[in-house]
Amino acid sequence: MFNVLLLFLGFAGAETNKKHLLCSSSKFEAFYEMCDNSPLPEITVEPCALSKTNPINFTMTVIPRKNIDRLQARVQIWKDNLSVSDRKYVLCTGVDDEYDFCGALKGETLKLYRSGRAFTHQYLFEGLYTMKAHLLVGEKEELLSCFTLTLNLKAPLI
Repeated sequence: MFNVLLLFLGFAGAETNKKHLLCSSSKFEAFYEMCDNSPLPEITVEPCALSKTNPINFTMTVIPRKNIDRLQARVQIWKDNLSVSDRKYVLCTGVDDEYDFCGALKGETLKLYRSGRAFTHQYLFEGLYTMKAHLLVGEKEELLSCFTLTLNLKAPLI
C-alpha cells in the first residue's frame, strides 16, 4: 500500500520547494513536496490515521505528463537523516501489468483509488521519516515526476 501511495503522488506536481499537507492527526503529520512544476493533483486520504488493522482509502485524480508504458520508481527512505533504504521498483512493463494506470496516455485524466492497510509488518519508531521518489517512464527512463514525502511520527506505530 505504501509503495502505491508513493507512486500516486508522483503523477502530478506542485510548486517547487513548497510543502503540502497530506494528512494530520494527534499521532502524525504527513507532507509532500514536488520537484517539478506540474499542476497539483486532487488527493483524499480517509481516515487520517496510521493503523496496522484499519484500512486507509486513498483517492487521487491526476493527468500524467507522459505516456505510462514502462514505469519504474527509485525510492530512497531516511529516518532522522539516516539512510535506511534505496530501491528501484518496476511498476509497469508494458505487458500484463498489475496496475490500471499502466498504459495511460499523456493528458488522459486518471482517477486512482486504493484501499488497504498502509503498514502491516513494519514497526515505526517515533521520529521524522523522509522518502524521496523519482518516477521514470519509457525505455530511456525519462523523468515523469519526483517528490518527497515527509512523515513526522509523534508516537511509535506498533
